[in-house]
Amino acid sequence: MNLIFRRLKVLIVEDEYIIAKDIEATITRLGHDPVGIVSTAEDAIKKAGELKPGLILMDITLKGETDGIEAAKVINDTFGIPIVYLTAHQDEDTIERSKSTNPYGYITKPLDDRDINSAINSAVYRYDVEMKLREAEERYFRLAENAVDLIFSQQADDLSYIYVNKASAGITGFTPEEFYLTPNLMEKMLHPDWIDDYRKHYRSILKNNDHTNFEYMILTKNGGECWLNQRSVVVRDDEGKPATIEAIVTDVTERKTYQKTLEETTEKLRAFSNHLQKVREDERLLISREIHDQLGQDLTVLKMELSLLKKKSGKNAAEKSELKKWSDELGKISNSIDGIINNVRRIATDLRPDILDKLGLVDAIQWHTEEFEKRTGIKCVTALTEEDFTLNIEKAISVFRVFQEAMTNIARHSGASRANITLEIENGRIVLKIADNGRGITAEEIEKNTSLGILGMKERIMLLGGLWRIKGTKVNGTVVEIKVPLDEAED
Repeated sequence: MNLIFRRLKVLIVEDEYIIAKDIEATITRLGHDPVGIVSTAEDAIKKAGELKPGLILMDITLKGETDGIEAAKVINDTFGIPIVYLTAHQDEDTIERSKSTNPYGYITKPLDDRDINSAINSAVYRYDVEMKLREAEERYFRLAENAVDLIFSQQADDLSYIYVNKASAGITGFTPEEFYLTPNLMEKMLHPDWIDDYRKHYRSILKNNDHTNFEYMILTKNGGECWLNQRSVVVRDDEGKPATIEAIVTDVTERKTYQKTLEETTEKLRAFSNHLQKVREDERLLISREIHDQLGQDLTVLKMELSLLKKKSGKNAAEKSELKKWSDELGKISNSIDGIINNVRRIATDLRPDILDKLGLVDAIQWHTEEFEKRTGIKCVTALTEEDFTLNIEKAISVFRVFQEAMTNIARHSGASRANITLEIENGRIVLKIADNGRGITAEEIEKNTSLGILGMKERIMLLGGLWRIKGTKVNGTVVEIKVPLDEAED
Protein backbone atom coordinates (compact mmCIF):
# COMPACT_ATOMS: atom_id res chain seq x y z
CA MET A 1 0.00 0.00 0.00
CA ASN A 2 1.38 3.38 -1.03
CA LEU A 3 1.23 6.24 1.48
CA ILE A 4 0.20 9.57 -0.10
CA PHE A 5 -0.24 12.94 1.53
CA ARG A 6 -3.25 13.82 -0.57
CA ARG A 7 -4.74 12.93 -3.96
CA LEU A 8 -3.34 15.03 -6.80
CA LYS A 9 -4.17 15.92 -10.39
CA VAL A 10 -0.94 15.25 -12.30
CA LEU A 11 -0.04 16.54 -15.77
CA ILE A 12 2.59 14.43 -17.60
CA VAL A 13 4.93 16.21 -20.02
CA GLU A 14 6.93 13.52 -21.87
CA ASP A 15 7.82 13.27 -25.56
CA GLU A 16 8.20 9.47 -25.56
CA TYR A 17 4.68 8.03 -25.66
CA ILE A 18 5.49 4.62 -24.14
CA ILE A 19 7.28 6.18 -21.18
CA ALA A 20 4.40 8.65 -20.75
CA LYS A 21 1.79 5.87 -20.64
CA ASP A 22 3.92 3.93 -18.15
CA ILE A 23 4.09 6.99 -15.90
CA GLU A 24 0.32 7.44 -16.25
CA ALA A 25 -0.29 3.88 -15.07
CA THR A 26 2.11 4.30 -12.16
CA ILE A 27 0.41 7.52 -11.05
CA THR A 28 -2.96 5.79 -11.12
CA ARG A 29 -1.64 2.91 -9.01
CA LEU A 30 -0.26 5.39 -6.53
CA GLY A 31 -3.74 6.87 -6.01
CA HIS A 32 -3.39 10.08 -8.00
CA ASP A 33 -5.31 11.34 -11.04
CA PRO A 34 -3.37 11.76 -14.33
CA VAL A 35 -5.21 14.55 -16.17
CA GLY A 36 -3.30 14.53 -19.43
CA ILE A 37 -0.18 13.74 -21.43
CA VAL A 38 1.58 16.30 -23.64
CA SER A 39 4.87 16.13 -25.51
CA THR A 40 5.82 19.76 -26.22
CA ALA A 41 6.62 22.81 -24.11
CA GLU A 42 3.87 24.84 -25.79
CA ASP A 43 1.22 22.23 -25.01
CA ALA A 44 2.50 21.92 -21.46
CA ILE A 45 1.99 25.65 -20.87
CA LYS A 46 -1.46 25.55 -22.49
CA LYS A 47 -2.68 22.50 -20.52
CA ALA A 48 -1.29 23.86 -17.26
CA GLY A 49 -3.52 26.91 -17.67
CA GLU A 50 -6.57 24.88 -18.69
CA LEU A 51 -6.36 21.97 -16.23
CA LYS A 52 -4.72 23.65 -13.21
CA PRO A 53 -3.06 20.40 -12.06
CA GLY A 54 -1.62 20.04 -8.58
CA LEU A 55 1.71 18.76 -9.94
CA ILE A 56 3.52 18.54 -13.28
CA LEU A 57 5.99 15.80 -14.15
CA MET A 58 8.18 17.58 -16.70
CA ASP A 59 10.69 15.94 -19.04
CA ILE A 60 13.62 18.27 -19.50
CA THR A 61 14.28 17.23 -23.13
CA LEU A 62 11.18 17.82 -25.32
CA LYS A 63 10.38 17.92 -28.99
CA GLY A 64 10.64 21.35 -30.58
CA GLU A 65 12.81 24.39 -29.97
CA THR A 66 11.73 24.91 -26.33
CA ASP A 67 12.75 22.42 -23.68
CA GLY A 68 11.13 21.57 -20.36
CA ILE A 69 13.17 24.08 -18.39
CA GLU A 70 11.90 26.98 -20.50
CA ALA A 71 8.33 25.70 -20.17
CA ALA A 72 8.78 25.37 -16.41
CA LYS A 73 9.86 29.02 -16.16
CA VAL A 74 6.67 30.19 -17.85
CA ILE A 75 4.45 27.89 -15.77
CA ASN A 76 6.17 28.99 -12.55
CA ASP A 77 5.79 32.67 -13.34
CA THR A 78 2.21 32.35 -14.58
CA PHE A 79 0.53 29.63 -12.54
CA GLY A 80 2.84 28.72 -9.64
CA ILE A 81 2.34 24.97 -10.12
CA PRO A 82 5.01 22.72 -8.55
CA ILE A 83 7.18 20.86 -11.08
CA VAL A 84 9.20 17.64 -10.75
CA TYR A 85 11.69 17.05 -13.57
CA LEU A 86 12.05 13.78 -15.47
CA THR A 87 15.52 13.45 -16.89
CA ALA A 88 18.01 10.97 -18.24
CA HIS A 89 20.70 13.65 -18.17
CA GLN A 90 22.67 14.46 -15.03
CA ASP A 91 25.13 16.93 -16.53
CA GLU A 92 25.91 19.89 -14.31
CA ASP A 93 24.93 22.58 -16.83
CA THR A 94 21.41 21.14 -17.22
CA ILE A 95 20.92 20.78 -13.45
CA GLU A 96 22.22 24.31 -12.89
CA ARG A 97 19.78 25.72 -15.51
CA SER A 98 16.88 23.88 -13.93
CA LYS A 99 17.54 25.37 -10.46
CA SER A 100 16.36 28.76 -11.65
CA THR A 101 12.83 27.30 -11.98
CA ASN A 102 12.67 26.27 -8.31
CA PRO A 103 12.06 22.56 -9.02
CA TYR A 104 10.34 20.39 -6.43
CA GLY A 105 12.43 17.35 -7.29
CA TYR A 106 14.10 15.16 -9.91
CA ILE A 107 13.28 11.63 -11.12
CA THR A 108 16.01 9.91 -13.08
CA LYS A 109 15.12 7.65 -15.97
CA PRO A 110 14.54 4.74 -16.14
CA LEU A 111 11.65 5.28 -13.73
CA ASP A 112 10.22 3.01 -11.05
CA ASP A 113 7.20 3.29 -8.79
CA ARG A 114 9.15 4.02 -5.62
CA ASP A 115 11.07 6.90 -7.17
CA ILE A 116 7.89 8.45 -8.56
CA ASN A 117 5.98 7.99 -5.29
CA SER A 118 8.83 9.44 -3.21
CA ALA A 119 9.27 12.40 -5.55
CA ILE A 120 5.55 13.21 -5.59
CA ASN A 121 5.21 12.95 -1.79
CA SER A 122 8.28 15.14 -1.24
CA ALA A 123 6.95 17.72 -3.69
CA VAL A 124 3.51 17.76 -2.06
CA TYR A 125 4.98 18.13 1.43
CA ARG A 126 7.30 20.95 0.40
CA TYR A 127 4.58 22.74 -1.55
CA ASP A 128 2.13 22.56 1.38
CA VAL A 129 4.74 23.89 3.79
CA GLU A 130 5.62 26.72 1.43
CA MET A 131 1.96 27.62 1.00
CA LYS A 132 1.45 27.76 4.75
CA LEU A 133 4.55 29.89 5.15
CA ARG A 134 3.40 32.16 2.36
CA GLU A 135 -0.04 32.50 3.91
CA ALA A 136 1.54 33.30 7.28
CA GLU A 137 3.85 35.85 5.69
CA GLU A 138 0.96 37.47 3.87
CA ARG A 139 -1.13 37.49 7.04
CA TYR A 140 1.62 39.08 9.12
CA PHE A 141 2.48 41.45 6.30
CA ARG A 142 -1.15 42.65 6.26
CA LEU A 143 -1.06 43.02 10.03
CA ALA A 144 2.19 44.98 9.85
CA GLU A 145 1.04 47.19 6.98
CA ASN A 146 -2.23 48.04 8.72
CA ALA A 147 -0.75 48.48 12.21
CA VAL A 148 -0.99 51.91 13.81
CA ASP A 149 2.51 51.44 15.23
CA LEU A 150 5.68 51.97 13.20
CA ILE A 151 7.29 48.58 12.46
CA PHE A 152 10.71 48.32 10.87
CA SER A 153 13.60 45.95 10.26
CA GLN A 154 17.14 47.12 9.64
CA GLN A 155 20.54 45.59 9.03
CA ALA A 156 22.64 45.44 12.18
CA ASP A 157 25.89 46.41 10.45
CA ASP A 158 24.99 49.58 8.53
CA LEU A 159 21.47 50.16 10.00
CA SER A 160 19.91 50.34 6.54
CA TYR A 161 16.21 49.51 6.45
CA ILE A 162 14.94 46.20 5.06
CA TYR A 163 11.27 46.81 5.82
CA VAL A 164 9.26 49.78 7.06
CA ASN A 165 5.47 49.80 7.25
CA LYS A 166 3.31 52.64 6.03
CA ALA A 167 2.58 53.85 9.59
CA SER A 168 5.97 55.60 9.38
CA ALA A 169 4.43 58.45 7.40
CA GLY A 170 1.72 59.12 9.97
CA ILE A 171 4.09 59.01 12.94
CA THR A 172 7.30 60.58 11.62
CA GLY A 173 6.22 62.27 8.40
CA PHE A 174 8.72 60.16 6.42
CA THR A 175 7.47 57.50 3.97
CA PRO A 176 8.88 53.94 3.86
CA GLU A 177 10.69 54.87 0.63
CA GLU A 178 12.50 57.70 2.43
CA PHE A 179 13.54 55.25 5.13
CA TYR A 180 14.94 52.86 2.53
CA LEU A 181 16.97 55.68 0.99
CA THR A 182 18.35 56.92 4.35
CA PRO A 183 20.04 54.36 6.61
CA ASN A 184 19.41 54.92 10.34
CA LEU A 185 16.86 57.65 9.64
CA MET A 186 15.36 57.25 13.13
CA GLU A 187 18.58 58.48 14.72
CA LYS A 188 18.72 61.43 12.34
CA MET A 189 15.26 62.48 13.56
CA LEU A 190 16.23 62.43 17.25
CA HIS A 191 15.75 65.47 19.43
CA PRO A 192 19.27 66.64 20.41
CA ASP A 193 18.62 65.82 24.08
CA TRP A 194 18.06 62.13 23.23
CA ILE A 195 20.92 61.29 20.84
CA ASP A 196 23.28 59.90 23.50
CA ASP A 197 20.58 57.84 25.21
CA TYR A 198 19.39 56.42 21.88
CA ARG A 199 22.88 55.33 20.87
CA LYS A 200 23.43 53.83 24.31
CA HIS A 201 20.18 51.87 23.93
CA TYR A 202 21.27 50.47 20.56
CA ARG A 203 24.68 49.48 21.90
CA SER A 204 22.95 47.71 24.77
CA ILE A 205 20.53 45.68 22.63
CA LEU A 206 23.29 44.68 20.20
CA LYS A 207 25.52 43.54 23.05
CA ASN A 208 23.03 42.05 25.50
CA ASN A 209 19.93 41.47 23.37
CA ASP A 210 18.07 43.67 25.85
CA HIS A 211 14.36 43.83 24.97
CA THR A 212 13.28 46.51 27.42
CA ASN A 213 11.17 49.38 26.13
CA PHE A 214 12.89 52.67 25.45
CA GLU A 215 11.23 56.08 25.22
CA TYR A 216 12.69 59.05 23.40
CA MET A 217 11.72 62.19 21.51
CA ILE A 218 12.09 62.89 17.79
CA LEU A 219 11.53 65.89 15.58
CA THR A 220 9.13 64.88 12.79
CA LYS A 221 9.55 65.86 9.16
CA ASN A 222 7.44 68.98 9.71
CA GLY A 223 9.47 69.95 12.81
CA GLY A 224 6.98 68.86 15.46
CA GLU A 225 8.00 67.06 18.66
CA CYS A 226 6.89 63.45 18.98
CA TRP A 227 7.44 61.01 21.87
CA LEU A 228 8.07 57.38 20.87
CA ASN A 229 8.23 54.10 22.76
CA GLN A 230 10.43 51.52 21.01
CA ARG A 231 10.85 47.80 21.68
CA SER A 232 13.67 46.19 19.71
CA VAL A 233 14.70 42.59 19.12
CA VAL A 234 18.07 41.53 17.71
CA VAL A 235 18.04 38.61 15.25
CA ARG A 236 21.43 36.86 15.21
CA ASP A 237 23.09 34.73 12.55
CA ASP A 238 24.39 31.16 12.94
CA GLU A 239 27.56 32.48 14.56
CA GLY A 240 25.62 34.49 17.15
CA LYS A 241 26.48 37.84 15.57
CA PRO A 242 23.74 40.52 15.21
CA ALA A 243 22.16 40.26 11.76
CA THR A 244 19.04 42.42 11.88
CA ILE A 245 17.18 44.63 14.34
CA GLU A 246 13.39 44.33 14.42
CA ALA A 247 11.44 47.07 16.19
CA ILE A 248 7.92 48.18 17.04
CA VAL A 249 7.59 51.91 17.72
CA THR A 250 4.51 53.42 19.36
CA ASP A 251 3.57 57.09 19.35
CA VAL A 252 3.12 58.00 23.05
CA THR A 253 2.99 61.77 22.62
CA GLU A 254 -0.58 61.99 23.90
CA ARG A 255 0.28 59.99 27.03
CA LYS A 256 3.39 62.09 27.65
CA THR A 257 1.40 65.29 27.22
CA TYR A 258 -1.21 64.01 29.66
CA GLN A 259 1.50 63.04 32.15
CA LYS A 260 3.12 66.45 31.86
CA THR A 261 -0.24 68.18 32.35
CA LEU A 262 -0.96 65.94 35.32
CA GLU A 263 2.45 66.67 36.86
CA GLU A 264 1.98 70.41 36.34
CA THR A 265 -1.49 70.24 37.87
CA THR A 266 -0.14 68.24 40.80
CA GLU A 267 2.62 70.80 41.35
CA LYS A 268 0.07 73.61 41.26
CA LEU A 269 -2.16 71.79 43.75
CA ARG A 270 0.81 71.19 46.03
CA ALA A 271 1.81 74.82 45.78
CA PHE A 272 -1.78 75.80 46.57
CA SER A 273 -1.85 73.35 49.47
CA ASN A 274 1.40 74.80 50.76
CA HIS A 275 -0.04 78.29 50.49
CA LEU A 276 -3.17 77.24 52.38
CA GLN A 277 -1.08 75.63 55.10
CA LYS A 278 1.00 78.78 55.45
CA VAL A 279 -2.12 80.95 55.60
CA ARG A 280 -3.56 78.55 58.17
CA GLU A 281 -0.43 78.71 60.31
CA ASP A 282 -0.37 82.50 60.06
CA GLU A 283 -4.01 82.62 61.14
CA ARG A 284 -3.29 80.22 64.01
CA LEU A 285 -0.40 82.39 65.13
CA LEU A 286 -2.54 85.53 64.95
CA ILE A 287 -5.49 83.93 66.78
CA SER A 288 -3.15 82.42 69.36
CA ARG A 289 -1.60 85.79 70.09
CA GLU A 290 -4.97 87.54 70.16
CA ILE A 291 -6.36 84.95 72.57
CA HIS A 292 -3.26 84.89 74.74
CA ASP A 293 -2.48 88.60 74.75
CA GLN A 294 -5.83 90.33 74.45
CA LEU A 295 -8.38 87.92 75.90
CA GLY A 296 -5.93 86.65 78.52
CA GLN A 297 -5.14 90.21 79.64
CA ASP A 298 -8.83 91.19 79.73
CA LEU A 299 -9.64 88.16 81.89
CA THR A 300 -6.72 88.93 84.18
CA VAL A 301 -7.92 92.54 84.62
CA LEU A 302 -11.43 91.27 85.32
CA LYS A 303 -10.05 88.88 87.94
CA MET A 304 -8.14 91.69 89.60
CA GLU A 305 -11.23 93.89 89.75
CA LEU A 306 -13.25 91.04 91.23
CA SER A 307 -10.52 90.49 93.84
CA LEU A 308 -10.65 94.16 94.84
CA LEU A 309 -14.43 94.02 95.01
CA LYS A 310 -14.24 90.92 97.18
CA LYS A 311 -11.81 92.60 99.57
CA LYS A 312 -14.07 95.64 99.88
CA SER A 313 -17.13 93.53 100.52
CA GLY A 314 -15.24 91.36 103.02
CA LYS A 315 -14.51 94.31 105.32
CA ASN A 316 -18.16 94.69 106.09
CA ALA A 317 -18.96 91.01 106.10
CA ALA A 318 -19.16 90.73 109.89
CA GLU A 319 -21.80 93.42 110.09
CA LYS A 320 -23.75 92.54 107.02
CA SER A 321 -24.41 88.88 106.23
CA GLU A 322 -25.72 89.81 102.79
CA LEU A 323 -22.35 91.21 101.81
CA LYS A 324 -20.70 88.02 103.05
CA LYS A 325 -22.86 86.05 100.66
CA TRP A 326 -21.85 88.26 97.76
CA SER A 327 -18.21 87.95 98.73
CA ASP A 328 -18.42 84.16 98.51
CA GLU A 329 -20.07 84.37 95.09
CA LEU A 330 -17.34 86.70 93.88
CA GLY A 331 -14.78 84.15 95.07
CA LYS A 332 -16.44 81.45 92.96
CA ILE A 333 -16.49 83.75 89.95
CA SER A 334 -12.79 84.47 90.49
CA ASN A 335 -12.02 80.75 90.54
CA SER A 336 -14.01 80.29 87.30
CA ILE A 337 -12.00 83.05 85.70
CA ASP A 338 -8.79 81.24 86.73
CA GLY A 339 -10.09 78.16 84.88
CA ILE A 340 -11.00 80.23 81.82
CA ILE A 341 -7.54 81.82 81.79
CA ASN A 342 -5.91 78.36 81.93
CA ASN A 343 -8.14 77.15 79.07
CA VAL A 344 -7.32 80.23 77.03
CA ARG A 345 -3.63 79.57 77.51
CA ARG A 346 -4.06 75.90 76.55
CA ILE A 347 -6.06 76.73 73.42
CA ALA A 348 -3.52 79.34 72.39
CA THR A 349 -0.71 76.87 72.92
CA ASP A 350 -2.46 74.17 70.91
CA LEU A 351 -3.00 76.62 68.08
CA ARG A 352 0.68 77.55 68.01
CA PRO A 353 3.06 76.52 70.82
CA ASP A 354 5.23 79.45 71.83
CA ILE A 355 7.96 76.97 72.60
CA LEU A 356 8.19 76.08 68.86
CA ASP A 357 9.06 79.68 67.98
CA LYS A 358 11.19 80.38 71.04
CA LEU A 359 13.14 77.16 71.66
CA GLY A 360 12.71 75.12 68.46
CA LEU A 361 11.43 71.77 67.20
CA VAL A 362 13.10 69.43 69.67
CA ASP A 363 11.72 71.19 72.76
CA ALA A 364 8.30 71.52 71.13
CA ILE A 365 8.18 67.75 70.49
CA GLN A 366 9.31 67.04 74.05
CA TRP A 367 6.66 69.37 75.47
CA HIS A 368 3.87 67.93 73.30
CA THR A 369 4.90 64.38 74.22
CA GLU A 370 4.65 65.15 77.94
CA GLU A 371 1.26 66.82 77.50
CA PHE A 372 0.08 63.88 75.37
CA GLU A 373 1.09 61.37 78.06
CA LYS A 374 -0.73 63.36 80.75
CA ARG A 375 -3.86 63.65 78.66
CA THR A 376 -4.07 60.07 77.29
CA GLY A 377 -2.22 57.90 79.80
CA ILE A 378 -0.18 56.36 76.95
CA LYS A 379 3.44 55.90 78.05
CA CYS A 380 5.79 57.92 75.82
CA VAL A 381 9.53 57.30 75.54
CA THR A 382 11.62 59.89 73.70
CA ALA A 383 15.14 59.84 72.32
CA LEU A 384 15.70 63.28 70.80
CA THR A 385 18.98 64.48 69.37
CA GLU A 386 21.08 66.99 71.28
CA GLU A 387 22.96 67.87 68.12
CA ASP A 388 22.56 71.42 66.82
CA PHE A 389 20.88 71.72 63.43
CA THR A 390 19.32 74.39 61.27
CA LEU A 391 15.68 74.12 60.24
CA ASN A 392 13.66 77.14 59.18
CA ILE A 393 10.40 77.86 60.94
CA GLU A 394 8.19 76.69 58.04
CA LYS A 395 9.88 73.28 57.95
CA ALA A 396 9.76 73.07 61.74
CA ILE A 397 6.04 73.81 61.75
CA SER A 398 5.35 71.17 59.08
CA VAL A 399 7.35 68.50 60.92
CA PHE A 400 5.65 69.41 64.19
CA ARG A 401 2.17 69.23 62.62
CA VAL A 402 2.94 65.80 61.17
CA PHE A 403 4.14 64.73 64.60
CA GLN A 404 0.93 66.06 66.18
CA GLU A 405 -1.21 64.20 63.61
CA ALA A 406 0.69 60.94 64.20
CA MET A 407 0.24 61.22 67.96
CA THR A 408 -3.46 62.03 67.51
CA ASN A 409 -3.88 58.88 65.39
CA ILE A 410 -2.21 56.81 68.11
CA ALA A 411 -4.69 58.13 70.67
CA ARG A 412 -7.74 57.68 68.45
CA HIS A 413 -7.13 54.46 66.53
CA SER A 414 -4.21 52.35 67.73
CA GLY A 415 -5.29 51.09 71.15
CA ALA A 416 -1.61 51.38 72.08
CA SER A 417 -0.20 51.56 75.60
CA ARG A 418 3.22 52.83 74.59
CA ALA A 419 4.79 55.11 71.99
CA ASN A 420 8.47 55.61 71.14
CA ILE A 421 9.56 58.89 69.58
CA THR A 422 13.05 59.33 68.16
CA LEU A 423 14.58 62.30 66.38
CA GLU A 424 18.09 62.25 64.96
CA ILE A 425 20.26 63.85 62.28
CA GLU A 426 21.33 61.55 59.46
CA ASN A 427 23.11 62.46 56.19
CA GLY A 428 21.99 66.07 56.23
CA ARG A 429 18.40 65.21 57.08
CA ILE A 430 16.30 65.28 60.20
CA VAL A 431 14.77 61.84 60.80
CA LEU A 432 11.69 61.61 63.01
CA LYS A 433 10.20 58.22 63.87
CA ILE A 434 6.99 57.58 65.85
CA ALA A 435 6.30 53.93 66.71
CA ASP A 436 3.50 52.47 68.84
CA ASN A 437 2.62 48.99 70.11
CA GLY A 438 -1.00 49.12 68.97
CA ARG A 439 -2.97 47.03 66.47
CA GLY A 440 -1.04 48.28 63.42
CA ILE A 441 -2.53 50.21 60.53
CA THR A 442 -3.47 48.10 57.47
CA ALA A 443 -2.53 48.72 53.84
CA GLU A 444 -6.21 49.23 53.03
CA GLU A 445 -6.51 51.97 55.66
CA ILE A 446 -3.43 53.72 54.30
CA GLU A 447 -4.83 53.74 50.75
CA LYS A 448 -8.40 54.76 51.67
CA ASN A 449 -9.55 57.98 50.03
CA THR A 450 -11.01 59.08 53.34
CA SER A 451 -7.63 58.91 55.14
CA LEU A 452 -7.18 62.67 54.86
CA GLY A 453 -4.92 62.88 57.89
CA ILE A 454 -2.45 60.47 56.31
CA LEU A 455 -2.71 62.27 52.97
CA GLY A 456 -2.08 65.59 54.72
CA MET A 457 1.04 64.25 56.46
CA LYS A 458 2.38 62.89 53.18
CA GLU A 459 1.76 66.11 51.26
CA ARG A 460 3.39 68.25 53.95
CA ILE A 461 6.60 66.22 53.84
CA MET A 462 6.68 65.97 50.01
CA LEU A 463 6.38 69.76 49.79
CA LEU A 464 9.57 69.96 51.85
CA GLY A 465 11.37 67.62 49.46
CA GLY A 466 11.36 64.95 52.15
CA LEU A 467 10.48 61.27 52.44
CA TRP A 468 7.48 59.86 54.27
CA ARG A 469 6.70 56.28 55.23
CA ILE A 470 4.01 54.57 57.26
CA LYS A 471 3.81 50.86 57.93
CA GLY A 472 1.74 48.72 60.27
CA THR A 473 1.76 45.11 61.45
CA LYS A 474 -0.34 43.26 64.00
CA VAL A 475 2.78 42.28 65.93
CA ASN A 476 4.77 45.54 65.88
CA GLY A 477 2.07 48.21 65.69
CA THR A 478 2.45 51.27 63.44
CA VAL A 479 5.61 53.13 62.49
CA VAL A 480 5.59 56.60 60.95
CA GLU A 481 8.95 57.82 59.67
CA ILE A 482 9.75 61.12 58.02
CA LYS A 483 13.00 62.48 56.62
CA VAL A 484 13.34 66.20 55.85
CA PRO A 485 16.43 67.95 54.43
CA LEU A 486 18.08 70.41 56.79
CA ASP A 487 18.66 73.99 55.69
CA GLU A 488 21.84 74.45 53.69
CA ALA A 489 24.58 76.17 55.62
CA GLU A 490 25.37 79.69 54.43
CA ASP A 491 28.90 80.40 53.25
